[in-house]
Amino acid sequence: MRILLIALQCQSAGHGDGKADPAAQARRIRTEEDQTIALARAMRDGGNIAPMLVCRKGMRLHRLAQEFSLPCMTVGSPGSLWGLLRLWRWQRRFRYLLIQTVGEEAMPLGRRLLRLRPAGSALLGHAFFLRPPDAAICRSKDMLTAQRILYGSDHVRQRLLEAWQDLPQGQSAPPCDVLEHLAPGINSESMYLDSPGTGQPQPPDAYPACSGDPVAEVSGRQHFIFGMADSLVPRSGAQTVVRAMAALWQRADLPPWEVRMLGSGPRFAEVLDEARNLGVASRLCLLADQEPAEALRHCHAWLAPGNAPDEAPETLWQGCAAGLPLICSANPLHEERLAPHASPDWPKGPAVLVPMNDAQALARAMIDILQNKELRMELARRSQALGRQVGWQHMATQGCTMFEGWLRGLETAASARQPAALSPQRTDDHEV
Repeated sequence: MRILLIALQCQSAGHGDGKADPAAQARRIRTEEDQTIALARAMRDGGNIAPMLVCRKGMRLHRLAQEFSLPCMTVGSPGSLWGLLRLWRWQRRFRYLLIQTVGEEAMPLGRRLLRLRPAGSALLGHAFFLRPPDAAICRSKDMLTAQRILYGSDHVRQRLLEAWQDLPQGQSAPPCDVLEHLAPGINSESMYLDSPGTGQPQPPDAYPACSGDPVAEVSGRQHFIFGMADSLVPRSGAQTVVRAMAALWQRADLPPWEVRMLGSGPRFAEVLDEARNLGVASRLCLLADQEPAEALRHCHAWLAPGNAPDEAPETLWQGCAAGLPLICSANPLHEERLAPHASPDWPKGPAVLVPMNDAQALARAMIDILQNKELRMELARRSQALGRQVGWQHMATQGCTMFEGWLRGLETAASARQPAALSPQRTDDHEV
Protein backbone atom coordinates (compact mmCIF):
# COMPACT_ATOMS: atom_id res chain seq x y z
CA MET A 1 0.00 0.00 0.00
CA ARG A 2 1.31 3.45 -0.89
CA ILE A 3 0.38 6.90 0.36
CA LEU A 4 1.46 10.26 -1.00
CA LEU A 5 1.44 12.58 2.02
CA ILE A 6 1.38 16.20 0.79
CA ALA A 7 1.95 19.14 3.17
CA LEU A 8 2.99 22.46 1.62
CA GLN A 9 2.79 24.83 4.59
CA CYS A 10 4.71 28.09 4.34
CA GLN A 11 4.96 30.61 7.17
CA SER A 12 4.93 33.55 4.76
CA ALA A 13 1.73 32.44 3.05
CA GLY A 14 -1.53 34.13 4.03
CA HIS A 15 -4.60 32.25 5.20
CA GLY A 16 -7.49 32.66 2.81
CA ASP A 17 -8.39 36.34 2.77
CA GLY A 18 -5.26 37.30 4.68
CA LYS A 19 -7.15 38.47 7.78
CA ALA A 20 -6.09 35.62 10.05
CA ASP A 21 -4.21 36.35 13.24
CA PRO A 22 -0.48 35.64 12.60
CA ALA A 23 -0.14 33.74 15.88
CA ALA A 24 -3.12 31.52 15.02
CA GLN A 25 -1.70 30.97 11.55
CA ALA A 26 1.67 29.94 12.99
CA ARG A 27 -0.02 27.53 15.45
CA ARG A 28 -2.02 25.94 12.65
CA ILE A 29 1.02 25.47 10.44
CA ARG A 30 3.19 24.04 13.20
CA THR A 31 0.48 21.63 14.31
CA GLU A 32 -0.08 20.42 10.75
CA GLU A 33 3.65 19.93 10.24
CA ASP A 34 4.01 18.00 13.48
CA GLN A 35 1.06 15.71 12.71
CA THR A 36 2.40 15.09 9.19
CA ILE A 37 5.81 14.04 10.47
CA ALA A 38 4.23 11.79 13.11
CA LEU A 39 2.07 10.08 10.48
CA ALA A 40 5.00 9.59 8.10
CA ARG A 41 7.22 8.14 10.85
CA ALA A 42 4.50 5.76 12.03
CA MET A 43 3.92 4.50 8.49
CA ARG A 44 7.62 4.07 7.82
CA ASP A 45 8.32 2.23 11.08
CA GLY A 46 5.31 -0.08 11.14
CA GLY A 47 2.02 -1.03 9.55
CA ASN A 48 1.26 -1.84 5.95
CA ILE A 49 1.58 1.57 4.27
CA ALA A 50 4.77 2.98 2.71
CA PRO A 51 4.76 6.81 2.72
CA MET A 52 6.20 9.39 0.37
CA LEU A 53 6.21 12.88 1.87
CA VAL A 54 5.87 15.92 -0.42
CA CYS A 55 6.76 19.32 1.08
CA ARG A 56 8.23 22.69 0.17
CA LYS A 57 11.97 22.80 -0.27
CA GLY A 58 13.86 24.38 2.63
CA MET A 59 10.84 24.71 4.93
CA ARG A 60 10.66 23.34 8.49
CA LEU A 61 8.86 20.21 7.31
CA HIS A 62 11.64 19.49 4.82
CA ARG A 63 14.26 19.84 7.55
CA LEU A 64 12.33 17.50 9.85
CA ALA A 65 11.96 14.93 7.07
CA GLN A 66 15.73 15.01 6.55
CA GLU A 67 16.34 14.73 10.30
CA PHE A 68 14.22 11.58 10.54
CA SER A 69 15.40 10.16 7.16
CA LEU A 70 11.87 10.02 5.78
CA PRO A 71 11.21 9.33 2.06
CA CYS A 72 10.63 12.81 0.70
CA MET A 73 10.20 14.79 -2.49
CA THR A 74 10.27 18.58 -2.52
CA VAL A 75 8.65 21.24 -4.67
CA GLY A 76 9.67 24.85 -4.94
CA SER A 77 6.01 25.92 -5.10
CA PRO A 78 2.68 24.10 -5.35
CA GLY A 79 2.44 24.79 -9.10
CA SER A 80 6.01 23.85 -9.99
CA LEU A 81 6.02 22.03 -13.33
CA TRP A 82 9.29 20.24 -12.53
CA GLY A 83 7.91 19.07 -9.20
CA LEU A 84 4.68 17.93 -10.86
CA LEU A 85 6.64 15.99 -13.48
CA ARG A 86 8.62 14.18 -10.79
CA LEU A 87 5.42 13.33 -8.92
CA TRP A 88 3.76 12.11 -12.12
CA ARG A 89 6.66 9.80 -12.86
CA TRP A 90 6.67 8.48 -9.27
CA GLN A 91 2.93 7.89 -8.92
CA ARG A 92 2.53 5.95 -12.16
CA ARG A 93 4.56 3.05 -10.68
CA PHE A 94 1.71 2.05 -8.38
CA ARG A 95 -1.59 0.41 -9.19
CA TYR A 96 -3.39 1.97 -6.22
CA LEU A 97 -2.53 5.17 -4.35
CA LEU A 98 -3.87 7.24 -1.46
CA ILE A 99 -3.24 10.96 -1.96
CA GLN A 100 -3.52 12.54 1.48
CA THR A 101 -3.08 16.29 1.91
CA VAL A 102 -2.58 18.09 5.22
CA GLY A 103 -3.65 21.74 5.28
CA GLU A 104 -5.28 23.94 2.70
CA GLU A 105 -2.05 24.75 0.84
CA ALA A 106 -1.76 21.18 -0.48
CA MET A 107 -5.33 20.80 -1.73
CA PRO A 108 -4.81 22.01 -5.35
CA LEU A 109 -1.80 19.74 -5.89
CA GLY A 110 -3.67 16.78 -4.42
CA ARG A 111 -6.59 17.25 -6.80
CA ARG A 112 -4.24 17.76 -9.75
CA LEU A 113 -2.49 14.47 -9.04
CA LEU A 114 -5.81 12.68 -8.66
CA ARG A 115 -6.74 13.79 -12.17
CA LEU A 116 -3.55 12.21 -13.51
CA ARG A 117 -4.54 8.80 -12.18
CA PRO A 118 -6.65 6.17 -14.00
CA ALA A 119 -10.24 6.27 -12.80
CA GLY A 120 -10.77 4.28 -9.62
CA SER A 121 -7.06 3.80 -8.90
CA ALA A 122 -6.57 6.57 -6.33
CA LEU A 123 -8.33 8.16 -3.41
CA LEU A 124 -7.97 11.81 -2.38
CA GLY A 125 -8.13 12.82 1.27
CA HIS A 126 -7.68 16.14 3.07
CA ALA A 127 -6.88 16.79 6.74
CA PHE A 128 -7.55 19.87 8.89
CA PHE A 129 -6.51 19.57 12.53
CA LEU A 130 -7.09 23.02 14.07
CA ARG A 131 -9.12 25.08 11.65
CA PRO A 132 -10.66 24.69 8.19
CA PRO A 133 -9.95 26.96 5.22
CA ASP A 134 -12.12 29.97 4.50
CA ALA A 135 -15.65 29.27 3.28
CA ALA A 136 -14.80 30.03 -0.35
CA ILE A 137 -12.05 27.39 -0.32
CA CYS A 138 -14.34 24.91 1.44
CA ARG A 139 -16.73 25.28 -1.51
CA SER A 140 -14.02 24.88 -4.16
CA LYS A 141 -13.52 21.87 -6.42
CA ASP A 142 -10.26 21.15 -4.61
CA MET A 143 -12.29 20.46 -1.47
CA LEU A 144 -15.40 18.87 -2.97
CA THR A 145 -13.37 16.37 -5.01
CA ALA A 146 -12.03 14.70 -1.87
CA GLN A 147 -13.42 11.28 -0.98
CA ARG A 148 -12.26 11.56 2.65
CA ILE A 149 -11.78 14.59 4.94
CA LEU A 150 -10.19 14.30 8.38
CA TYR A 151 -11.17 16.91 10.96
CA GLY A 152 -9.45 17.53 14.28
CA SER A 153 -12.42 18.88 16.25
CA ASP A 154 -16.16 19.44 16.06
CA HIS A 155 -15.42 23.11 15.35
CA VAL A 156 -13.69 22.16 12.09
CA ARG A 157 -16.49 19.78 11.13
CA GLN A 158 -19.19 22.36 11.82
CA ARG A 159 -17.40 25.03 9.80
CA LEU A 160 -17.14 22.67 6.83
CA LEU A 161 -20.82 21.76 7.01
CA GLU A 162 -21.82 25.42 7.25
CA ALA A 163 -19.75 26.30 4.18
CA TRP A 164 -21.35 23.49 2.18
CA GLN A 165 -24.84 24.80 2.89
CA ASP A 166 -24.25 27.65 0.43
CA LEU A 167 -22.88 25.83 -2.61
CA PRO A 168 -23.33 27.25 -6.13
CA GLN A 169 -26.08 25.77 -8.23
CA GLY A 170 -25.03 22.52 -9.82
CA GLN A 171 -22.73 21.51 -6.96
CA SER A 172 -23.77 19.13 -4.23
CA ALA A 173 -22.35 18.83 -0.73
CA PRO A 174 -20.26 15.75 0.06
CA PRO A 175 -22.05 13.06 2.06
CA CYS A 176 -21.53 13.16 5.81
CA ASP A 177 -19.56 9.90 5.79
CA VAL A 178 -16.77 11.72 3.92
CA LEU A 179 -15.91 13.41 7.24
CA GLU A 180 -13.92 11.39 9.77
CA HIS A 181 -12.53 12.50 13.14
CA LEU A 182 -8.82 12.37 13.94
CA ALA A 183 -7.80 14.43 16.97
CA PRO A 184 -4.30 15.93 16.85
CA GLY A 185 -1.63 14.65 19.21
CA ILE A 186 1.26 16.30 21.01
CA ASN A 187 4.91 15.50 21.58
CA SER A 188 4.12 13.97 24.95
CA GLU A 189 7.33 11.96 25.28
CA SER A 190 9.45 15.12 25.41
CA MET A 191 7.34 16.45 28.28
CA TYR A 192 7.80 13.51 30.63
CA LEU A 193 10.14 14.62 33.36
CA ASP A 194 13.38 12.64 33.37
CA SER A 195 14.71 10.95 36.47
CA PRO A 196 18.06 12.53 37.39
CA GLY A 197 20.91 10.98 35.50
CA THR A 198 18.85 8.32 33.71
CA GLY A 199 17.28 10.06 30.76
CA GLN A 200 14.17 7.92 31.39
CA PRO A 201 10.65 9.05 32.33
CA GLN A 202 10.03 9.15 36.06
CA PRO A 203 7.64 6.66 37.66
CA PRO A 204 4.21 8.10 38.47
CA ASP A 205 4.99 8.71 42.15
CA ALA A 206 8.00 10.86 41.22
CA TYR A 207 6.14 13.57 39.28
CA PRO A 208 6.03 16.99 40.99
CA ALA A 209 2.35 16.69 41.84
CA CYS A 210 2.87 13.21 43.28
CA SER A 211 6.19 13.64 45.10
CA GLY A 212 4.48 14.11 48.42
CA ASP A 213 2.44 17.16 49.33
CA PRO A 214 3.72 20.21 47.41
CA VAL A 215 1.96 22.52 49.84
CA ALA A 216 3.63 20.92 52.86
CA GLU A 217 7.01 21.12 51.18
CA VAL A 218 6.97 24.82 50.29
CA SER A 219 8.90 27.03 52.64
CA GLY A 220 11.01 30.13 52.42
CA ARG A 221 11.39 31.03 48.74
CA GLN A 222 9.57 27.92 47.47
CA HIS A 223 6.13 28.44 45.96
CA PHE A 224 3.32 26.29 44.66
CA ILE A 225 3.42 27.03 40.93
CA PHE A 226 0.47 27.11 38.55
CA GLY A 227 1.53 27.00 34.89
CA MET A 228 -0.25 27.72 31.62
CA ALA A 229 0.76 27.86 27.95
CA ASP A 230 -0.14 30.14 25.01
CA SER A 231 -0.90 32.75 27.63
CA LEU A 232 -0.57 35.94 25.60
CA VAL A 233 -2.64 35.06 22.54
CA PRO A 234 -6.26 36.16 22.08
CA ARG A 235 -8.89 34.17 24.02
CA SER A 236 -6.21 32.52 26.17
CA GLY A 237 -8.03 33.28 29.43
CA ALA A 238 -5.00 35.09 30.87
CA GLN A 239 -7.04 38.00 32.23
CA THR A 240 -9.43 35.57 33.91
CA VAL A 241 -6.43 33.98 35.63
CA VAL A 242 -5.16 37.37 36.80
CA ARG A 243 -8.55 38.17 38.30
CA ALA A 244 -8.63 34.76 39.98
CA MET A 245 -5.19 35.55 41.40
CA ALA A 246 -6.67 38.67 43.02
CA ALA A 247 -9.17 36.43 44.82
CA LEU A 248 -6.38 34.14 46.01
CA TRP A 249 -4.35 37.15 47.15
CA GLN A 250 -7.09 38.04 49.64
CA ARG A 251 -6.77 34.67 51.37
CA ALA A 252 -4.33 34.65 54.28
CA ASP A 253 -4.65 30.90 54.86
CA LEU A 254 -2.97 29.80 51.63
CA PRO A 255 0.65 28.70 51.25
CA PRO A 256 2.98 30.71 49.00
CA TRP A 257 1.97 30.45 45.34
CA GLU A 258 2.61 32.01 41.95
CA VAL A 259 1.41 31.73 38.35
CA ARG A 260 3.76 31.27 35.40
CA MET A 261 2.36 32.23 32.01
CA LEU A 262 4.34 30.75 29.13
CA GLY A 263 4.35 31.72 25.47
CA SER A 264 4.57 34.81 23.31
CA GLY A 265 1.81 36.95 21.88
CA PRO A 266 0.36 40.46 21.61
CA ARG A 267 -1.26 40.68 25.07
CA PHE A 268 1.83 41.11 27.27
CA ALA A 269 1.18 44.74 28.25
CA GLU A 270 -2.55 44.14 28.70
CA VAL A 271 -2.05 41.20 31.07
CA LEU A 272 0.75 42.91 33.02
CA ASP A 273 -1.28 46.11 33.46
CA GLU A 274 -4.23 44.08 34.76
CA ALA A 275 -1.96 42.32 37.27
CA ARG A 276 -0.54 45.64 38.46
CA ASN A 277 -3.98 47.19 38.82
CA LEU A 278 -5.17 44.24 40.91
CA GLY A 279 -2.00 44.13 43.02
CA VAL A 280 -0.87 40.63 42.04
CA ALA A 281 2.04 41.43 39.71
CA SER A 282 4.49 40.09 42.30
CA ARG A 283 2.86 36.64 42.03
CA LEU A 284 2.91 36.57 38.21
CA CYS A 285 5.76 35.49 35.91
CA LEU A 286 5.27 36.34 32.24
CA LEU A 287 7.68 34.07 30.40
CA ALA A 288 8.36 33.74 26.71
CA ASP A 289 8.25 30.40 24.87
CA GLN A 290 10.08 27.81 26.96
CA GLU A 291 11.29 24.26 26.50
CA PRO A 292 8.18 22.36 27.69
CA ALA A 293 9.97 19.74 29.80
CA GLU A 294 12.02 22.35 31.64
CA ALA A 295 9.04 24.64 32.27
CA LEU A 296 6.80 21.80 33.43
CA ARG A 297 9.48 20.49 35.76
CA HIS A 298 8.82 23.39 38.14
CA CYS A 299 5.00 23.39 38.01
CA HIS A 300 2.63 21.73 40.46
CA ALA A 301 -0.67 22.29 38.59
CA TRP A 302 -1.69 23.23 35.04
CA LEU A 303 -4.24 25.80 33.87
CA ALA A 304 -6.04 25.90 30.50
CA PRO A 305 -8.60 28.69 30.95
CA GLY A 306 -9.01 29.75 27.30
CA ASN A 307 -12.01 29.48 24.99
CA ALA A 308 -10.55 29.57 21.47
CA PRO A 309 -12.11 26.93 19.19
CA ASP A 310 -8.79 26.46 17.37
CA GLU A 311 -6.60 26.21 20.47
CA ALA A 312 -3.40 24.22 20.02
CA PRO A 313 -3.63 20.76 21.63
CA GLU A 314 -0.50 21.43 23.72
CA THR A 315 -2.32 24.19 25.62
CA LEU A 316 -4.47 21.58 27.36
CA TRP A 317 -2.41 18.41 27.12
CA GLN A 318 1.07 19.59 28.22
CA GLY A 319 0.13 19.38 31.86
CA CYS A 320 -1.28 15.88 31.38
CA ALA A 321 1.93 14.76 29.68
CA ALA A 322 3.79 15.80 32.83
CA GLY A 323 1.25 14.26 35.19
CA LEU A 324 0.05 17.55 36.68
CA PRO A 325 -3.42 18.25 38.11
CA LEU A 326 -5.43 20.03 35.42
CA ILE A 327 -7.90 22.92 35.73
CA CYS A 328 -9.52 24.02 32.49
CA SER A 329 -12.46 26.03 31.21
CA ALA A 330 -15.58 24.14 30.22
CA ASN A 331 -15.50 25.25 26.61
CA PRO A 332 -16.69 22.94 23.81
CA LEU A 333 -13.18 22.10 22.62
CA HIS A 334 -11.92 21.12 26.08
CA GLU A 335 -15.03 19.06 26.78
CA GLU A 336 -14.60 17.30 23.44
CA ARG A 337 -10.94 16.49 24.12
CA LEU A 338 -11.69 15.25 27.65
CA ALA A 339 -14.85 13.29 26.81
CA PRO A 340 -13.14 10.08 25.56
CA HIS A 341 -11.37 9.83 28.92
CA ALA A 342 -14.41 10.32 31.15
CA SER A 343 -15.35 7.80 33.84
CA PRO A 344 -18.37 7.26 36.12
CA ASP A 345 -16.75 9.19 38.97
CA TRP A 346 -15.37 11.87 36.61
CA PRO A 347 -18.15 12.13 33.99
CA LYS A 348 -16.67 15.20 32.28
CA GLY A 349 -13.15 13.87 32.08
CA PRO A 350 -10.06 13.85 34.30
CA ALA A 351 -9.89 17.59 35.08
CA VAL A 352 -11.55 20.29 37.15
CA LEU A 353 -13.77 22.16 34.70
CA VAL A 354 -14.87 25.73 35.46
CA PRO A 355 -17.23 28.01 33.52
CA MET A 356 -15.60 30.12 30.84
CA ASN A 357 -14.47 33.64 31.87
CA ASP A 358 -15.54 33.03 35.49
CA ALA A 359 -12.68 34.28 37.65
CA GLN A 360 -14.38 33.39 40.94
CA ALA A 361 -14.98 29.78 39.87
CA LEU A 362 -11.38 29.51 38.68
CA ALA A 363 -10.14 30.92 41.99
CA ARG A 364 -12.18 28.34 43.94
CA ALA A 365 -10.69 25.55 41.82
CA MET A 366 -7.15 26.84 42.36
CA ILE A 367 -7.76 27.07 46.12
CA ASP A 368 -9.07 23.49 46.15
CA ILE A 369 -5.93 22.32 44.38
CA LEU A 370 -3.76 24.19 46.88
CA GLN A 371 -5.53 22.91 49.97
CA ASN A 372 -6.86 19.47 49.06
CA LYS A 373 -4.07 16.93 48.82
CA GLU A 374 -6.39 14.03 47.98
CA LEU A 375 -7.94 15.93 45.06
CA ARG A 376 -4.52 16.94 43.83
CA MET A 377 -3.17 13.40 43.98
CA GLU A 378 -6.23 11.91 42.27
CA LEU A 379 -6.08 14.48 39.47
CA ALA A 380 -2.38 13.80 39.04
CA ARG A 381 -2.94 10.05 38.70
CA ARG A 382 -5.63 10.58 36.10
CA SER A 383 -3.49 13.13 34.30
CA GLN A 384 -0.60 10.70 34.04
CA ALA A 385 -2.82 8.01 32.51
CA LEU A 386 -4.30 10.50 30.07
CA GLY A 387 -0.91 11.90 29.09
CA ARG A 388 0.05 8.60 27.50
CA GLN A 389 -3.04 8.65 25.26
CA VAL A 390 -2.69 12.09 23.68
CA GLY A 391 0.71 11.76 22.04
CA TRP A 392 1.69 11.76 18.38
CA GLN A 393 2.05 7.99 18.38
CA HIS A 394 -1.55 7.47 19.46
CA MET A 395 -2.79 9.89 16.80
CA ALA A 396 -0.60 8.33 14.11
CA THR A 397 -1.76 4.80 14.97
CA GLN A 398 -5.38 5.85 14.57
CA GLY A 399 -4.58 7.65 11.32
CA CYS A 400 -2.72 4.69 9.83
CA THR A 401 -5.61 2.37 10.70
CA MET A 402 -7.95 4.69 8.78
CA PHE A 403 -5.62 4.90 5.78
CA GLU A 404 -5.23 1.13 5.57
CA GLY A 405 -9.01 0.73 5.63
CA TRP A 406 -9.46 3.32 2.89
CA LEU A 407 -6.89 1.65 0.65
CA ARG A 408 -8.35 -1.81 1.17
CA GLY A 409 -11.75 -0.43 0.24
CA LEU A 410 -10.29 1.24 -2.85
CA GLU A 411 -8.64 -1.99 -4.00
CA THR A 412 -11.75 -4.06 -3.32
CA ALA A 413 -14.02 -1.64 -5.18
CA ALA A 414 -11.68 -1.40 -8.16
CA SER A 415 -11.31 -5.17 -8.40
CA ALA A 416 -15.06 -5.67 -8.23
CA ARG A 417 -15.73 -3.14 -11.00
CA GLN A 418 -13.18 -3.75 -13.71
CA PRO A 419 -10.07 -5.56 -12.56
CA ALA A 420 -8.53 -5.45 -16.01
CA ALA A 421 -9.34 -1.85 -16.84
CA LEU A 422 -6.39 -0.32 -15.02
CA SER A 423 -3.15 0.17 -16.87
CA PRO A 424 -0.43 -2.42 -16.11
CA GLN A 425 1.44 -0.42 -13.52
CA ARG A 426 4.11 -1.69 -11.17
CA THR A 427 2.86 -2.84 -7.79
CA ASP A 428 6.08 -3.06 -5.80
CA ASP A 429 5.02 -1.15 -2.70
CA HIS A 430 8.53 -1.21 -1.26
CA GLU A 431 10.11 0.83 -4.01
CA VAL A 432 10.66 4.51 -3.30
